[in-house]
Amino acid sequence: MAAHGDATGGADRNGPGAANRPRLHRRSFVVEPFSEACGAVWELRQHVVFGVSPGNSYFNEARLAVLLDWLRAEFARVDVVVPDSALEHTYLALDYDARRAARKARAETNVLHNRVTRAWDSVGGRRAGDGLHRMSELVPHPVYRERLVECEEALAEDEVLWDTCAEMSREVLTLKGFEGPFTTERLRRAVRYLLAELPFFLASAEIFGAPTSLNFYHRPLPLAELVFSGKSLLRPGPGQGYATVRPVQSA
Repeated sequence: MAAHGDATGGADRNGPGAANRPRLHRRSFVVEPFSEACGAVWELRQHVVFGVSPGNSYFNEARLAVLLDWLRAEFARVDVVVPDSALEHTYLALDYDARRAARKARAETNVLHNRVTRAWDSVGGRRAGDGLHRMSELVPHPVYRERLVECEEALAEDEVLWDTCAEMSREVLTLKGFEGPFTTERLRRAVRYLLAELPFFLASAEIFGAPTSLNFYHRPLPLAELVFSGKSLLRPGPGQGYATVRPVQSA
């Protein structure tokens, strides 16, 4: 999954062990699994979760088409997730009232959903087994709900996890024009966006019924790297992987 608005937090952009990670060229993309275990998930290429970020210019229609075409060629199954319900938390943190936040998030993610649909159709469309989901459709899944509770509990106990989420949330709010103050209450609301994404990093294989599952983003994500480094209370389930996947020209 992904943080929206291109926020990546204040942690080391290269992440721990970056110099030793394999760099795997496949057509027009470079794949950098975060760890050896993540590399094993990538090599199987059984399932991938593609989280598209609202408000991020990287996910234009042309880029989406190229990336979806590549994912179709590389992975047995592709599931795209549009974080509609999660986005409401960002607008609530920006002092929108509940109705306006829901309307704003719905409009923005509808545009993104339609863009993904057009891009996918332009490269042959979804195969049997591929999926395009609004996050609100996945939230009722029992595994998702269980892992979300686990994430909420960890956030309350794990100072490093909180600091990482808070820093990424500050960046998102700043990118949307907010100048402060960044009160704890405001950050707790904004962090709900990241909390909504975390269950996919921990258990997308179970949520989507796949033997193994890779989550990825085009830039290093401090939150994902924290989780997959084993330095937080949260632990990805068996068969979970994370990688940075970016165009060769930006490598």
